[in-house]
Amino acid sequence: MKRVIQILRENHIECLPNERFTLDVEMFPENGEEHRFPSQVLFESPLLKNDKKAVPEVSNSMFRFFLDGSQRCYRVIDASFGGRYLPICAGQIGVAVVERTDSGNFVPVKDLTSLEYLLAVPKLIDDDNAADLQEKINSQLDPKYKFRIVRYDQDSDDDKDPADLGRAVILHEMHLLELYTIRKMIQANLVRHDSMLAKDGGLQYRDNKIKDLNLNQDDAVQLRNVVGLAKTFKPSMTLGQGRGRQDLGNLIKNLDFKERTTVISPDANEATAHGWWYLRVRPRSKIYSPLQGIIKLEVFAVDTVEKDAGISEARADTISSYVLRERNVTPYKADPRWASHLYPIYLTETYLRSSFVSAERFKAIIF
Repeated sequence: MKRVIQILRENHIECLPNERFTLDVEMFPENGEEHRFPSQVLFESPLLKNDKKAVPEVSNSMFRFFLDGSQRCYRVIDASFGGRYLPICAGQIGVAVVERTDSGNFVPVKDLTSLEYLLAVPKLIDDDNAADLQEKINSQLDPKYKFRIVRYDQDSDDDKDPADLGRAVILHEMHLLELYTIRKMIQANLVRHDSMLAKDGGLQYRDNKIKDLNLNQDDAVQLRNVVGLAKTFKPSMTLGQGRGRQDLGNLIKNLDFKERTTVISPDANEATAHGWWYLRVRPRSKIYSPLQGIIKLEVFAVDTVEKDAGISEARADTISSYVLRERNVTPYKADPRWASHLYPIYLTETYLRSSFVSAERFKAIIF
């Protein structure tokens, strides 16, 4: 079988060898959206008297499904396009869902597990030529590896490295795959108040992708039962305005075990409002850094009241209680982020990553 680079060259794309085939697993951290918000506002109703409060524990958790999306991006080759010298990137994206059954066992939901192989090329290749190139690649590769071509804007106003633009397009496709999986689960009535979905990472999707799901009113209500759980965040992110401004790290370092912050939100009028807060899930005596053992929780505001007044205190408390219930068993030493990791999410991540093709095998497909 032919390799991707060989097929590109046969189609008059001048591929130039380089030594920069890299795996960028940390290129886009989980907190990648937070930089977009220059200021934050309180988004809880009623407002907490203090910046934090203790959360009661509950006897059971309503989380039944756990979702993780992941990507692996590679800068595979540089190419000459009529006077432009631009990279071609390739990537694997995937989404996996694990269910906790009534017996307490964790089982992968194979019908909700998706893997895709992408090739990111500059928009100098138009839609028709991209479609033709995709067909030629897939007709000559091993049938197990079907590539989809996506295009990045090489003339972006952000003054970014073109390789970053290519990888950003691949990340965008991963986010869409996450959202389509969530829509599928909601429409199948899997996500309910007594069968909630915990998604690894935040819910801050760029370009308001959530609008593209086209959920009807009844289905959209179930978005309230989707919770984003992020293990990492930027402690230098600034909260508030004026004299009340402070860095996030300064706010959360003093959280005690089982305490959460107030809910905050970006100071912006977005079509899909959301709020987030931070919860300490490990005793401070069991960790070595004041920022360890803290999870960021994020939810959608799904009705007019919440969009106007903010997330209710009762809702934030209830969801926090469910997360606290999930804190054990811990993936201690199995993952360097163990203190901020929930074991069901860890299992979902492990299952998804084991489904990816190895870097060596992926490189062999390309070259």
